[in-house]
Amino acid sequence: MELVYPEYTSKSLYNLACGIAEFLGVERVCKGNKIGIPGKRLVLALVDGMGYKMMENAGISVDSYITTVFPSTTATVITTLFTAQLPGEHGVLGYTTYSKKLGGVINTLKYTYPLIDSRDSISSQVKYSVAFPKLQSYPQEVKDKKTAEVIPKGLEGTEFTDVTHGKVSNTKTYSNYFDAFYMLGKTLEENYDFVYFYIPDVDTLAHKHGPNTDVVKEAIRSIYDRLVKLAEKNKEYTFVIIADHGHVQTNEHVIFNNDSDLLNKIDVPPYGDSRAIFLHSRYDLKTYLYSKYPTLEVFPRTEFEKLLGREGSYADYIAVPKDDRAYVYLFKQQQDDYTKLIGHHGGLSEDEMKIPLVIING
Repeated sequence: MELVYPEYTSKSLYNLACGIAEFLGVERVCKGNKIGIPGKRLVLALVDGMGYKMMENAGISVDSYITTVFPSTTATVITTLFTAQLPGEHGVLGYTTYSKKLGGVINTLKYTYPLIDSRDSISSQVKYSVAFPKLQSYPQEVKDKKTAEVIPKGLEGTEFTDVTHGKVSNTKTYSNYFDAFYMLGKTLEENYDFVYFYIPDVDTLAHKHGPNTDVVKEAIRSIYDRLVKLAEKNKEYTFVIIADHGHVQTNEHVIFNNDSDLLNKIDVPPYGDSRAIFLHSRYDLKTYLYSKYPTLEVFPRTEFEKLLGREGSYADYIAVPKDDRAYVYLFKQQQDDYTKLIGHHGGLSEDEMKIPLVIING
């Protein structure tokens, strides 16, 4: 499996984020070129999990693609998208990441510790903005523009949403797939300058059933068709349709809990994602990992810049699969739902890294 690295200098989601910030009148000093946004009004539609290759498999021809960021996972991507910062700058590095300020591994989307189920359990003691002080969201810096977001009910007002994109002029929520497009259509009638639309259905289905299944292809076709029809109806808006990542269909889960030799060599549990594993160790883990897991590509700290844009992790090594395996560390003894997932992401395969960039009315 050939690895695809983020093209941070010209053709990545980071460069698109820099262009959106510029469209909204927010100044950002970015590495490389910005992907410019034409028109006077913008709809940014993020279809979670809808990789470029997955669209092709669903029979949809897309002329343009960009690379996502690393890790190719929602928390890192959305933070980059609404900060126009490199992953190594903002520090939200995976579904779980290590926070020195918080003293351990945390779930970045739910802002809680892995052993605690309740969302935002940390916020009563330390706010997200304090835990990640370098994170600078550009929606809160927008002046003289009317902005809105349409997101699933339950995501509004959370720590992660507030610190990334929650400071728009108006937040609207929806309860299901049909309500999502109804709410988006109604919102477009209110003449906003910028509307962010997020829909998670493709990601949810790909995790459960696998990215190459008929139900995922049907979801991709349905969502894309509805977005195109809305764009045709609302020509005063430039529609930018993207994804945060694609998926790899996995057939094997490697459980790190069973590797006592590895656990004895690391200082904190493995974190990141199932296909982007961050490791702290005082030992030569590269030699050990290559001998035990020969299909892992192991990057030492000196090579982090090509993954994260710049060095910005407390880890000593990052391991990325070169095959279709998922590598999992279970924080809960009875937790087996994660090992039942078929679609996984976070890594550097073409399926995970290439995402569509569709611009309509531009």
